[in-house]
Amino acid sequence: MSKIIKLTVFLAIVAGISGGVMSFVYSQTNPIIQEAAIATVKESLEEIYPGEEFSEESTDLTDYEGIEAVYKAGDAGYVYECSVYGYSSSTPITFLIGLDNDGTYKGYIVTDLSGETKGLGSQVGDDAFVSSVVGSDIGSDIDTISGATISSSAVLGVIDNCAAHFADNYE
Repeated sequence: MSKIIKLTVFLAIVAGISGGVMSFVYSQTNPIIQEAAIATVKESLEEIYPGEEFSEESTDLTDYEGIEAVYKAGDAGYVYECSVYGYSSSTPITFLIGLDNDGTYKGYIVTDLSGETKGLGSQVGDDAFVSSVVGSDIGSDIDTISGATISSSAVLGVIDNCAAHFADNYE
């Protein structure tokens, strides 16, 4: 019986030390990881609106599924940071969509497609789909991708939510 108690105490001590070490490592590395993620987003924002100053908008996004954040790009327009699950996604498709003040899609950059099927759902990041979005106006009919209908429909649904948020808050 005393052997069971000794092993239990030993296991509890090892688990406690392991948890403490993991907590310490997380507290030291998480800020670095977050800064890298923010730097990546800022770099992508610069691709859509080069030379603009960006500030994160503080608007209510609860009614707009898929929108994670909104950034004001100086006086030029807004950039929406979005995520949505496609057909076979274990991780969401994440992307940025820029809207000029006149309601034209200025830019579309996919930042993560790692969970999508190569050659099918991943087509939402291909140049053909990007060109069908960029330059279109809010309300334009943007076609889904044949063979990747579920993923492209999901992305277009979130883009429509961005247009609705833009119309409700900035027009």
